[in-house]
Amino acid sequence: MIDFSRLGRETPEERAARDAERRQAEIDADAKRRAECVDSTMAARLAEDVELRSTPSGDTVATLRCIALNGEAFTAIYWLPPHRADAADRIAATLRAGLGVRLAGYWKSRKWTDRDGNPRQVRELQAQYVAPYREPTK
Repeated sequence: MIDFSRLGRETPEERAARDAERRQAEIDADAKRRAECVDSTMAARLAEDVELRSTPSGDTVATLRCIALNGEAFTAIYWLPPHRADAADRIAATLRAGLGVRLAGYWKSRKWTDRDGNPRQVRELQAQYVAPYREPTK
């Protein structure tokens, strides 16, 4: 249960300090998760423009349909950091079809049954890091 009575006892400075501490803890936890989960780093090309959507909880997710340098098509899912308000705008403006990207993350398989009762499975990269990438010139 949330204790709203505390809000009346706190000064604006104390609330600001608590909020800043909470935000920093969120940033640190995000950095720790990224460091623990990065298993695979690769370069790929975007087959389509990035697709952004929001979850019911308010998180923003970017779906990147990519083609690896070996020609294999795959989907990468990138959960945008909640402490970066401008991340969705920057990704939508930057990541366009045909652009090379550097991805780091881990592979995840999902299984489900579709509406027709057929079993389905997909393997996707849960990206922890996404950045534009330009191949070195020779």
